[in-house]
Amino acid sequence: MYHTAPMPLPVVIRPRRSMIFFAILAILLVIATYVFVILLAAACVVLPYLLLENSESAPMQLVLLQLFGVVIAGGLLWSLVPRADQFQAPGPVLTREQHPRLFTELDSIASSLNEPLPSEVYLIGEVNAWVADRGGVMGFGSRRVMAVGLPLLSVLTVSQFRAVLAHEFAHYYGGDTSLGPWVYKTKMAMIRSFRAVGSMGQLARFYVLAAMHLVVTLIMKGYFMVFMRAISLISRRQEHRADELACLVAGSQPLIDGLRTIHGTGPAWPFYWTSEVSPFLNNGVVPELGDGFRRFVNTPAIAKKIGGNVTREMIEGKVGPYDTHPPLRERIAATQEMERKNGIQTSRAEDNQLASSLLDHPHDAESGFIYALNPSVARGSLRFVEWDQIATQVTIPGWKTTAEEYGDAFEGVTLENIPDAIPKLRDVGAKIADPPGMLLSQDQRTARAGHVLAVGAALVLLGNGWEVQLAPGLFTFQKQGVELNPFEAVQRLVDGTLSREAWTTRCREIGLSDQVLFPVVADQVTPTENAADQKIRA
Repeated sequence: MYHTAPMPLPVVIRPRRSMIFFAILAILLVIATYVFVILLAAACVVLPYLLLENSESAPMQLVLLQLFGVVIAGGLLWSLVPRADQFQAPGPVLTREQHPRLFTELDSIASSLNEPLPSEVYLIGEVNAWVADRGGVMGFGSRRVMAVGLPLLSVLTVSQFRAVLAHEFAHYYGGDTSLGPWVYKTKMAMIRSFRAVGSMGQLARFYVLAAMHLVVTLIMKGYFMVFMRAISLISRRQEHRADELACLVAGSQPLIDGLRTIHGTGPAWPFYWTSEVSPFLNNGVVPELGDGFRRFVNTPAIAKKIGGNVTREMIEGKVGPYDTHPPLRERIAATQEMERKNGIQTSRAEDNQLASSLLDHPHDAESGFIYALNPSVARGSLRFVEWDQIATQVTIPGWKTTAEEYGDAFEGVTLENIPDAIPKLRDVGAKIADPPGMLLSQDQRTARAGHVLAVGAALVLLGNGWEVQLAPGLFTFQKQGVELNPFEAVQRLVDGTLSREAWTTRCREIGLSDQVLFPVVADQVTPTENAADQKIRA
């Protein structure tokens, strides 16, 4: 049962004069950028005018140079005009009514830093969290928003998640989000200026115009590089300051552990989504997203790779001039140094429950996330299935349907002579129907024919007492301690990394050499009663 910790007292925050300096520097950079572009636009008009004014004959090239300068100046000035921030919700909104425990944590952290809550809290598909002031023009009329990652909730403990939230609220406290719209709009103005000048390159057909275009481009590029380096430096300082405040609110060790987890599992989410979730979504089925991701990153092979990546980052991680965040080892070292020097303490007891426990209605949150990600999909049209029920409810029935539709193409093929059927895959693939709204290529058809062949092998194994072991990131058939993955085996036979002799030996070892792949399908397989053991990849 979840217990809510008492509301902590506001933390004692030590002022940092350096942060005031960096804030002033950011403001000066914004002002300097607008002044720079205006002066550059003026130079594009004035310098050609002076050349034309001091020329006795007013050659056509100088006239064209003057006109070209006016065009460039117009493009530069138009690029500086502020645009309204067209903020689009990055995910479904999480509300206090739906998830009171999450908002209790938000209230607690906001109270610690004496900051108001954001107007909206969104659920996003990243191992991350962020805050911003969005909407309005140049920060005027903007509102505070926060985003928390669905996968982030699945891999952090409550204490680690609390440290991450405190880090984000520290950006509010430090005024980083107030400066953010100005810096962001200034950067976008520079990008628009680049695009405007770049699009005018096609007008520079005379040598003198091409020379002017090149000079303006090089000047802008040089300034923009200086601007981005300075802004990135300021951003890294802000991250260190936010880490310090997060330690005061939630403790240094939860922050360090949370940073390690975020750096390690962040790259795994896209791969998990593509390999584990998308195949089911394409068939109208949604497995448990958060629980599946937690299982995925804890799979031994994936966990080992994640650990190796974090270790490598701790050893080799370096900061680049345009990085907005310090490298992991630098952030951890700075946090440990702050703790050593200042003896940072927090009154919050450590909570090792998963942060996903803060969602009172996780199924509704995941449902809203899926539909927000796919606005064209009608609400209620997707079927939500637990991972432990995927095999019996989705995968095995899908295999049987595939066997009924295409199994006769491999009539008479036994498990041992699957290699003899490999040359037929291209012809079989030509007969496979295109999915709705999709036109398969020849290679895709051949791959799907190979999948049909592997389905036949899988049904043979299931029909002979083999059990399917599936968790996100893990898939194999097993019987009496022996393992075999027919889908992997067929793929290796196709690409030549598994020889006929090795496959024949394997089939004889398991005693299924003469088993026909596609007998009467309807009576071939009866799933075992233990649904938890029948977990299989779609």
